[in-house]
Amino acid sequence: MFRINAERMAPGSKASFEDIGIFKIKPPPQPPRPLFENGGSCWTIAVPDNAPKPVLYAASELADTVHRISDAELKTVSAKDAPETNVIWLKQDGDSLADSFSVDTAPGRIELKGSSPRAVLFAVYAFLRDRLGARWYWPGKSGEFLPKLSVWNVEKWHKEYKPFFGYREMSICGIPGHRHEDTERWFPKVFLNCGLNTPKLRDEIGLVVRAHGHSVSLPENMKQREVLFKAHPEWFSMINGKRDIKGIAGCWSNEGYFNYVVDKLCTDIAQKNASIAYYCTADIISRCECEQCTRNPDKSARWWNYYARIIKSVRERIPNVRFAGLAYQEYRSIPGIPVADVDFVEYCHYNRCYFHPLDSDACEMNVNSMREFRKWGEKAPLSFYGYEFDVFKQPMYLPLWNVFADEMKVYRKMGLKRVKTEYPVNMHRLASKKDPLPKSGILQYASRLSAYAWATLAFDPDIAPGSIVDDFCRNVYGKGSRHMVRYHKLWADAWGTSPKHMTYFFNAPRNFADKLMPKELEKRMGECLVLAAKAAKGDGRALSEIALDAECFKAWTVAAEEARKGGMVHNLDFRSGDDAFNTIGWLESRARIGKSQPTRFKLYRTGKALRILAECTEADIAKLDCGTPKNDAHNWESPTIEMFLDIGDGSSIQFAITPAGGVWDAKNGKVDWNAGVKVSPSITGNLWQLDITIPFDGLGRIPEKGDRWKLMIIRNADKLSGFKSCGWPINAHRDYSSAATLVFK
Repeated sequence: MFRINAERMAPGSKASFEDIGIFKIKPPPQPPRPLFENGGSCWTIAVPDNAPKPVLYAASELADTVHRISDAELKTVSAKDAPETNVIWLKQDGDSLADSFSVDTAPGRIELKGSSPRAVLFAVYAFLRDRLGARWYWPGKSGEFLPKLSVWNVEKWHKEYKPFFGYREMSICGIPGHRHEDTERWFPKVFLNCGLNTPKLRDEIGLVVRAHGHSVSLPENMKQREVLFKAHPEWFSMINGKRDIKGIAGCWSNEGYFNYVVDKLCTDIAQKNASIAYYCTADIISRCECEQCTRNPDKSARWWNYYARIIKSVRERIPNVRFAGLAYQEYRSIPGIPVADVDFVEYCHYNRCYFHPLDSDACEMNVNSMREFRKWGEKAPLSFYGYEFDVFKQPMYLPLWNVFADEMKVYRKMGLKRVKTEYPVNMHRLASKKDPLPKSGILQYASRLSAYAWATLAFDPDIAPGSIVDDFCRNVYGKGSRHMVRYHKLWADAWGTSPKHMTYFFNAPRNFADKLMPKELEKRMGECLVLAAKAAKGDGRALSEIALDAECFKAWTVAAEEARKGGMVHNLDFRSGDDAFNTIGWLESRARIGKSQPTRFKLYRTGKALRILAECTEADIAKLDCGTPKNDAHNWESPTIEMFLDIGDGSSIQFAITPAGGVWDAKNGKVDWNAGVKVSPSITGNLWQLDITIPFDGLGRIPEKGDRWKLMIIRNADKLSGFKSCGWPINAHRDYSSAATLVFK
């Protein structure tokens, strides 16, 4: 029989015995140890009992990343089974949208705490970044930079994190379904809390689930649309006096269509289990012109009244869903009514200049843009929708971090609730067999530094953009870092001091390349790349990244050289009289690719106006969609004569004229601008003509002898005709380097 030491078994004693059939000894707590040492670790990750999926995902991300940094294995247990020391506690403190989180470390204990399951995940990434040195500069494994460490001693350290903007999103564009798993898994690593579209990731990662899109519309799919049009033609927009199957924006005064929309939106919200919804109407399509729909002349108010009805009806079925709105297209104009029942209105900022600061008095484009943006703040709480990565059609390196730092500070001062930018995603084409692209042709690689800077500054507008560049270069380029810092900063300085203005979207880089990169600057930038490669010799990863930047630089040098060569020069003669067009020759247009219908133009100047005659051959004139004669109301899917004009002051003027003579005009993206264009349309045989007069007074500039303007004229074909668009001197949208230079005689 064993004798028991009563002193060791006194009440409250933590002592125990080896298993003797009656008792089992609990091992004493271990002293605080390094998180890992020489590939081993005695630490444990503790998660709350019944932890939600994002917290479990956070634990797996923590264990996996620590393993790849140190080779050490961390096991995960429920909180109730956790040891007393050497524990990483993942803790959820509430369930709010605020995204506040903290990292607290001390010998033997690490606490990663968040205000929601999503915020716990953010706390994990903050610890890995700020304590262990992990970086995720762009999506996928190639954008991950992890140090190799043999030991990490846990010391006392604490930091609280709380973003200013409640919602932060880089919205995936340019890919079917707006889904790309590597990109979506990257979002929380840089503290973005919106943007997941892949269903399986919504629950797993736990970012804010939103229901959104151009959903207040009829189907884009033609087969579905034909079925609905046969059953309910009254649901479709009335265009040019008849219900049109192309009128997918719908008839907003029709109750059947209204109920169809509400049913569709409720289904979408329920399927996604969305916490916030914001919808808009069909994109770039004519609205209904019936008497009831157009009774209110305020186009913007029409939409916001309709949207308020939709919100009210949806909330009768789904009471707790939050709503936001989108100020876009004709309903971006400030409505003459208050905008109610929304958490915020997201203003589409596509009328700004991307070279210059938002509050710069020297940039008229931004002065006008910000005046309207701020006036919107009198109608509703504000958010912004940016297009910073959409400026060029060709994927180009964009040195935008100073632009982002400026805008985030301005938006914070304005009290915006949400910041969002479109993020063109095409990484999938790197490995595509059908349609492959090199890395330099993929924007996510070409502008990887700027994309990382946008996400970083969206979370913390106080971060100095130069520190972002320094950190990026130090990790990505190794010993070539010093020269690459200089390279990138030369680019940013050139960008911010551009004498020209640039707005969205899909510009041609040649328009700006020669001004951004004069020959001397081009030489200095090239030298930086050569010196960086020399310094990084032997570092394969750094050399591959420098080589990628060199390829992106080459794209700019090619564009600059093309711009320096100049384009077509056309002497613009002075003419007068009713028969002036009979005294000058025709200018033939051509398509860049494919077959176009014969199209030609004549142009001359009078003392008061620019005169243009467009003549278009039509294969089947009886089927010509003449569009509307109304101004600022044409259907963008219909044939038009489109013109881009630069009158020498750096501005961009755009006209689109229908065969019926309706004129759409805009200056620097400002659609309420009116140039007073006069049009005389005519149809003769298989030809349709537009006699166009553009008054100099309307342009705000009377040309003097020797002045040089830029012009391109494009015939846009009907998408259903099978013919390609064509133009003079070529079919090039917004590419002023390819435009004709008009020399006034």
